[in-house]
This record gives sequence, C-alpha cells and structure tokens, in this order.
Amino acid sequence: MSHIISFKIMDLAGRKKPLEIVLNRDTNIFFGLNGSGKTSLLKILHAAMANETHLLDAVPFTAAEVKIYSLNWDKVFTRSIEKKERVRKRRIKRRGVTHREIKIENEIVLIDEQIGEEEMKWSCTPATPKEASSTRWAHQYLPTSRLHVTETPFPPDIEHYNLGYQSFTEEQLDSFFARSVEYLWSRYSAQVLGAVRTAQEQGLASILRAVLSPQSASSRRKSSKLTTANAYERVQSFLERQGSASILGTREAFEKRYINDPTLQDVVQDIDSVEDKIKEAMSSRDTVQELITRMFTANKEIRFTDESIQVNSLSGEDIGLASLSSGEKHLLRILVSSLLVGESALIVDEPEISMHIDWQKDLINSVRALNAEAQLIFATHSPEIMSDVSDDKIFRI
Repeated sequence: MSHIISFKIMDLAGRKKPLEIVLNRDTNIFFGLNGSGKTSLLKILHAAMANETHLLDAVPFTAAEVKIYSLNWDKVFTRSIEKKERVRKRRIKRRGVTHREIKIENEIVLIDEQIGEEEMKWSCTPATPKEASSTRWAHQYLPTSRLHVTETPFPPDIEHYNLGYQSFTEEQLDSFFARSVEYLWSRYSAQVLGAVRTAQEQGLASILRAVLSPQSASSRRKSSKLTTANAYERVQSFLERQGSASILGTREAFEKRYINDPTLQDVVQDIDSVEDKIKEAMSSRDTVQELITRMFTANKEIRFTDESIQVNSLSGEDIGLASLSSGEKHLLRILVSSLLVGESALIVDEPEISMHIDWQKDLINSVRALNAEAQLIFATHSPEIMSDVSDDKIFRI
C-alpha cells in the first residue's frame, strides 16, 4: 500500500515556475484550463508510482521529484527523473518500431510496438531497502482512454499500449472493456472470497475447540450480546451459506437447547464472530451493488456475483457489459477500481466523462462509500465533481 506525499515538477506544460504541491492523504482535485498540464501531471505521478518512463516521452516537463510513502516499509521514498534533451533522429534510430498481430474476438488486429532502450530512468532515495528502487507501488491509474486501456492480461500482447491509437472497431473496444472489467472484478472478488474463507477456517477451529474442549472454550467465553431469537437466526444464516440449513431444526427446539447448553452457546458465539467478519468482508461488495442499483437507469438490472458482473434487460435477457452506455461504463470502471486500490492512490483523469451532472455531484461520495482509505487524485473540468470538496483539497494549476 502506498500514497503520494508531495511532488515538484519543473517546466510542466511550459510554466516558468516549478509546480510544487503537498498532497492530502484523502482527496486531491486538480483543475485548470485546457493545456494547463493536468493530464501531464497525472502521467508523471503514475509513472513515478509505476517506476516507468515510456509514458513520459511526449510529456512537457524537464524534471520531476515525487515523494511516496510506502506502508510496507513505513518509509517515504523520493523518486526523481530528469528529461534530457534528445535529438529526434537519434531517438528514432534507437527506438524502432515493430508490428505485432493480436487476436480479439476471433479477429486479427495489427498494432505498433516500440522497441529499444528507454533513455530516462527514475532514481530512488533512500537506496535501502534495495527492492524499493525497482518497486511498482500499488495504485490505480485511469486516463481519459480508461475504457480501452488496462493492466489486465487480455490480450497479453498489449498490456502496456494505448489502444486509443490503434485501429479497433467499436465492437472490439466494447468487448475489450467488458473483458477488462470482468477481470478486475474477478481480482476483487477473489480478495473478498479469500477473506471469507479465512473467517470460516478460523471460526471452524474455534467451534471445534468449543466442542472438543468445553472447559477451554468456557475460560475464554465473553458475555454474549445474542438473544435466543437472534442466536437462531445467526446459526440459520451460517448454515444456509454452507447449504445445510435443514439440520437446524425448529426454532422452538433450538432455543430450548440454547438456554441450557453452555457448549452450544460457545459454538453460537463463534458463529456470530464468523458472521461479523464475513459481513465486514462483503460490505464493499454490497455497497457497490446498492450504488449501481440506485444510480443506473431502470431499464436494466446489474448483479455482482462471485464470478462475474451480469447485465440483464427487464425481460431477463443477458445483454452483457458491452451494452452499457458510455457514462455507465466510466462510472463502473471507476467504482471497481476504487474497490481494488485499497489504501493506495486512485489517479483519474477527467472522471466526469459522459456522466450526468447528478452522477458527477455524487461521485466523490460514492467512491468514499466504497473505500474510505484510498487517496484520490482527480483532474477535472467539472464544478460538480468539486461541489462538496473543501477548498484545501482543490488545486488550480
């Protein structure tokens, strides 16, 4: 986990003075006229976090310094880069172009791929731990072309290339968006299911301890907040998730036994703890389902499952993610990324693209509802995006 502390950039978009800003841990909004350097700024911040330079060839600046806090090492690292003057002919000779064929939805597409050594390189201080100099710090970066640029492995040959400059059909781009979001959702879902499995395994160990060693369980017993009625409901919910609800029996029989059986009380208390952990693990997933249900139009239904994101018409027909409107796609992409980013930085260029004004006004709060710990770094032209953001979190460049 990581976030950006501050940065200093020389000659950004031709400005005479260095652009030097200390960022907030929570929310940072950059706004300014077209050509003021917002997109260039975000590219530099992303490149520093990713320890990459290929994005910076066409970015107007001469030098940059970005301070990044790493939670893993509990330390601030400074990445610096200087953009040297280069002769165009020499650069063309050094960095050739090759062509590669890739397959998307049974169609062959030709893309250009640059080859050759990168002439710029980020330096990192302090030098220890040594791994920090080559680390790609966790974050999410969504450029304006975010619907068609991703870090997903599909297709693997174009992981680091901007598809906006390739000759793809609209149908191919829609298909790529759908597969990309599906992949991101599967990553997030795997994290959630992993937390659920861990809670279940820990709960099973505690339940076995209560059954096999009642005295040990009793010694650690806490005063229970459960009544006999909600104890039954807790166990019923737990067993339904396991597909074994039929073994519970009647409420009356359970409550009678629960009152008189200390071992059962210990087991139910452990089950209650497991259910609380599962609820916590699932909370963001439940929240994104509620947000999408509330914000999207009423002519389609979107459901988030363990394996996929399903889009159906009101008649029940599976119409797929590719059928979403442009604004719906942008919103979904941002929300899913906010789930994945954890406590790290979410960097988004023009988050308002294709979104209705009401969605723009609600965007920051929606992202925060899903992830209160992320560092948000947005560049925008939209007053609505900034409407509920305090002045100290807004930077004009």
